[in-house]
Amino acid sequence: MKSLTEDHPYVYGVLVFEAMATFIGQVSVLSLIALFGAATTALITTARKGVTLLLSYLIFTKPLTEQHGSGLLLIAMGIVLKMVPMDSKPPSKIQARPAVRKDGGEGERGDEEERKSLV
Repeated sequence: MKSLTEDHPYVYGVLVFEAMATFIGQVSVLSLIALFGAATTALITTARKGVTLLLSYLIFTKPLTEQHGSGLLLIAMGIVLKMVPMDSKPPSKIQARPAVRKDGGEGERGDEEERKSLV
């Protein structure tokens, strides 16, 4: 009895291609998180999914029902609302506490302690 891969050897190529595409996608998402933050990355991935969904209906000529259209409209509205700046209250900045010296006094940090960002 032959296995599936013996009858269809191209399956190995498809598996390698999918593995490489998945790796590139994950590295891209992690890079976006490192560069722009999690919220912006979520916005970008949601927009990508909406565009992919819209393109699939255009390319494969599926019937676009009212539910599909309203879903795409909700996705677009959510993205637009997230992009609109809300300037009612400026974001609060986290202030660093002054360093405490070994003798109990407050002062500048010495060379032995490096400053670390809070983010």
